[in-house]
Amino acid sequence: MPVFPVESLDDPRIEIYRNLRSTNRTRDLGMMVAESDRVVRRMIDSECEMVSLLVSDRKLEKYTDWIPRDLPVYVLSESDASQLVGFDFHAGLLGCALRPPSPLLDELVDDDRSVQTLVACPGVTDPQNLGVIVRLATAFGADGLLADNTTADPFSRRALRVSTGSALKLPIRHCEDLAADIDRLRREWGFETAGAILDTTAIPLSEVKRPGRLILMLGNETSGLSDELTGLCDHRWTIPMTGLVDSINVSVAAGIFLHTIFEQGRRLEP
Repeated sequence: MPVFPVESLDDPRIEIYRNLRSTNRTRDLGMMVAESDRVVRRMIDSECEMVSLLVSDRKLEKYTDWIPRDLPVYVLSESDASQLVGFDFHAGLLGCALRPPSPLLDELVDDDRSVQTLVACPGVTDPQNLGVIVRLATAFGADGLLADNTTADPFSRRALRVSTGSALKLPIRHCEDLAADIDRLRREWGFETAGAILDTTAIPLSEVKRPGRLILMLGNETSGLSDELTGLCDHRWTIPMTGLVDSINVSVAAGIFLHTIFEQGRRLEP
């Protein structure tokens, strides 16, 4: 593997790793940065095109066995790396890759399968919440995730870390017009939509019977789904609670919904 000792923090080859804590320039550049050996290894094993690794000199030997031979590795001290990236570089490893392309809408649909689940996350703005949702969606068999301009970046460093790299496995579509995409999925492929709603008129989850092709819609952490998207819901579902609290975290709710529809989906499959 080509190893390049970094002699200056102004080296343009490591610019992509600068100030990762306070900026997300990787999104504009079509790249993504992963941290921790587990997520970086999943990035390497994915179909994404790797760009480089940033490794501390103290940790280089630990990682050499599984670093691809043709992948550029930039090495510097832990203190210099911490100064570069903007946080404690104790893990000693970052990886950079090109982002996967946003799939076309029809690429999310399998014509041979009558049971499919897509998860829409408009307005989920916290990268940690989104990372958990991506991980849960992958664990419970979702076929893809729909994000829009109001959604946190699923390929940001924080979201990738929390999802443990699940965003590299789950097809994630960036929708320029989420409502239009949902409308097309309903009209052309027979999907039905279910909104996670805090409303006494919504159907309790214990009474829900999922349709075969389903879009589960999860809204903003505070305000929920917009009126426009709520109007697109064929079903309105809710999680009954004691009344001692009025809501739960969106990622916690996602886990409850996704497990329920996953179990029902298994029974629907031929």
